[in-house]
Amino acid sequence: MTDVERPSELVQRLHRLRIERGLTIQQMAEACGLPKSTLESYMKMSGAKRPGVDALIAIADAMQVSLDWLVGRAESSLPLKLGEKDYAVACFNVVFGVLQWLQAESGKHGGELIHNDRIAGFDGSEIAAKAMFAYMKRLQAFANNSDAYGLDRQAFFEDMKSLLARDFRSEK
Repeated sequence: MTDVERPSELVQRLHRLRIERGLTIQQMAEACGLPKSTLESYMKMSGAKRPGVDALIAIADAMQVSLDWLVGRAESSLPLKLGEKDYAVACFNVVFGVLQWLQAESGKHGGELIHNDRIAGFDGSEIAAKAMFAYMKRLQAFANNSDAYGLDRQAFFEDMKSLLARDFRSEK
């Protein structure tokens, strides 16, 4: 152990949140529903008080970060408040996007979708990586709009309505 105690991850992240959001300690305390003196005691660089679960939840919710990130158990501050419907919608959206992309790419290769163990001229792992990144991006967009149906969700649901209204049998 050293003579100088390093501030805990929680203390560092509380300071980071306050600075990144351009808040005073008073403003941050009000947003979290905590007395200023209590928040100050959590933010001391040495000898900081340890907040209870209720205070940690209040801070994480008010600052829109995950509880795991706040206490140093996660690298990403993204609060994943997604339901099963969000995961299903994101998955469908990505799969549908990949299929549209494959359809467009197959036209570039003479209409032949699978040839020599390649799909539309691409290795399967390339397509899987593209799908994975698209899925993560979609989840983040949904998480950023977790309290209300944001533009991404509205646009997706409008697309779904129009797709469901189409009669695919007559398009053959």
